[in-house]
Amino acid sequence: MILRGTLPGKSLLFSLFANMYLAGTIIFGGGPVVIPLLREYTVAEGWLSTRDFLIGLAIAQAFPGPNFNFAVYLGSLTAINGGYSGAAGAVIGFVGMFAPGLITMHGTIGVWNAIRGWRWVKSSLRGINAAAVGLIYTAVYGLWQTGYMDGSYQRGTNLGLDPWWVVVTAGSYVGGYWFGVSPPVAILVGAVMGLVWYGVVSA
Repeated sequence: MILRGTLPGKSLLFSLFANMYLAGTIIFGGGPVVIPLLREYTVAEGWLSTRDFLIGLAIAQAFPGPNFNFAVYLGSLTAINGGYSGAAGAVIGFVGMFAPGLITMHGTIGVWNAIRGWRWVKSSLRGINAAAVGLIYTAVYGLWQTGYMDGSYQRGTNLGLDPWWVVVTAGSYVGGYWFGVSPPVAILVGAVMGLVWYGVVSA
């Protein structure tokens, strides 16, 4: 369910909350899976530009709990673009992302404690985990397809068009997987490499 179109009055805030809530309920696979959904619920609606979405995503990834921070950012910017208070949009984004997990956890914890040791439940969870890995790769691939922006590509295009970003991506993977580079260090090195690229291209 995606609530589409430019909505007048309070319908915008209601639609924003409903879309964030729906995104918050679909979290199998972890954070990366939610990002394409958030993009669909905001950019495809015309509430945000691709540029604003990608900039917010890049900044949010540097903080703990990035998807919840990102939902606050998206809610605030969407509300501002719709003529509402940014604080109201931030609260809606926050509640919309947190409420599904809290409701699900508190509503099912008793049942989960009773059935988590069952053999078929363990087998089902292994299957869900395998599916979640596929969803994560799909989400990352989607970001790769839209993560490159410059004067010619304001709506984003494939990162592979510029070999520099292939080097950055491969370097991050090799550094993290083979050499144990910590995520904060990888983020800082990636930021420096991005500044180097910007300096060379803008010169």
